[in-house]
Amino acid sequence: MASSDEMVNVLEECRVSPPPNAVGEKSLPLTFFDLLWLHFHLVQSLFFYKFPHSKTHFIEITIPSLKHSLSLALKHFYPFAGNLLFPPNLREPEIHYVDGDSVSLTFVESNSDFDYLIKNHQRKIAHFHPLVPQLPPVSVQQGTIIAPVFAVQREPLMLEGEILPFYDRTMVKDPNKIGSIFWQHHQKSKFEGYRPLLPTSNILASFLLSQADLQRLKKRVMVQCPTLLHVSSFTVTCAYTWTCIVKAQVWSGEEVSENELEHFGFVADCRACLDPPLPENYFANLIGEAIQEKLGSKKGVLEGLDKWVVNFSSINIERAVGVAGSPRFSVYDIDFGLGQLQKREFISIDETRSISLLEGKDNKSDIEVGLSFPKIKMDAFASIFTNGLSVYD
Repeated sequence: MASSDEMVNVLEECRVSPPPNAVGEKSLPLTFFDLLWLHFHLVQSLFFYKFPHSKTHFIEITIPSLKHSLSLALKHFYPFAGNLLFPPNLREPEIHYVDGDSVSLTFVESNSDFDYLIKNHQRKIAHFHPLVPQLPPVSVQQGTIIAPVFAVQREPLMLEGEILPFYDRTMVKDPNKIGSIFWQHHQKSKFEGYRPLLPTSNILASFLLSQADLQRLKKRVMVQCPTLLHVSSFTVTCAYTWTCIVKAQVWSGEEVSENELEHFGFVADCRACLDPPLPENYFANLIGEAIQEKLGSKKGVLEGLDKWVVNFSSINIERAVGVAGSPRFSVYDIDFGLGQLQKREFISIDETRSISLLEGKDNKSDIEVGLSFPKIKMDAFASIFTNGLSVYD
């Protein structure tokens, strides 16, 4: 059991840049896909790996290696080291990089119970907050783009050829001036940049849907909706989890009107759906309402996107659930040179009211669902989620 007095000891604080003269000066305008997220909170997550060596080995060998590999990675992913600039003439912001720009990197030692933190069982979200980097605030005029960048010990071969990031923003066509609409709306709110997560008394837990569970859920859906040609694992996972969340709200004593509208939001990859389609290595935000009706519509997946920000601001956030992560990312295959990933946790779901989705650690066909709720609601959800699956046996 983890204690309530977790502490971290800072081993080193530094800044890491791409190799000198490796990038040059670069500017990247924000497309409407990027502007969409300007006021959203950062996605913050933790990766847990077992480290079999001594603290001395970590300081003398691992830290220099990670700093070097991060520098090599930033040569290709330089926007992470750049700054978010707001031009004085109120044009759309852009990411600007000059030689010497860097990312903040902090190495700390924690007394937290590793085995306790990597389990799927209920754990206090507050136990994880000491492990989340507290990044410096950014100014309105020039804010540092903060994002986690991970790299392996040497410059990987996978960065060769087509896997290198593609940054050409001119390929994103915006004939309806959606970007200008988003920017006009965002100017009504002060840009606050990075906002640190505040610990809550909530409980973090993960629930696994096995391949057998998913198949039973799919079969149930196909029986009830025989006209459907295909039901994905993502669809049944989201639908089942969302249903359990709504039921848990009632069971835990939340006041919910029968006529209250519930919202569920998720993002979808639009690269292949645009005209012209974008390459798979296009590096930026690229999402849309890619539901089946939109995919089959001649108007395309961007229809109605100009009203997205206004529509979202009218939603009762208390009755909304989002999704962080995806089972398609194969997160448990990422070793960073440290061996098998033991656990990934999305700490920011505690604030964003989202669920996290990952592929199964031991079986990629399984799906791992992460949630953060008050204790009484988590207990209700766990009971509903577990007992509900037995109905489909």
